[in-house]
Amino acid sequence: MKTFTIAGTSNLNGKIKNRFANGTVKNRTSILARGGHTEIELTELPRAMTKDEAVSFLESQSIMFEDVSAEMLTAEAEREDFKAVDDFPYVT
Repeated sequence: MKTFTIAGTSNLNGKIKNRFANGTVKNRTSILARGGHTEIELTELPRAMTKDEAVSFLESQSIMFEDVSAEMLTAEAEREDFKAVDDFPYVT
């Protein structure tokens, strides 16, 4: 099962989506910003977590993201075609 050390949201073309990644918040933020994302809100998780664990952790910390419910996060994480930010190639 894939685990992540960073979780949060970003806005791309008016659509807020959840993001799960590994690495550093600073690095991931700059990659998303270069890709045109705005309203980037990422947090480092206390340990590597699955998508479901990350959602539960964020909820327990009262970190709620605008217009994104836990049900939406979980549903997106369970989609078979879902790709984490790390799965997308970036051209520099």
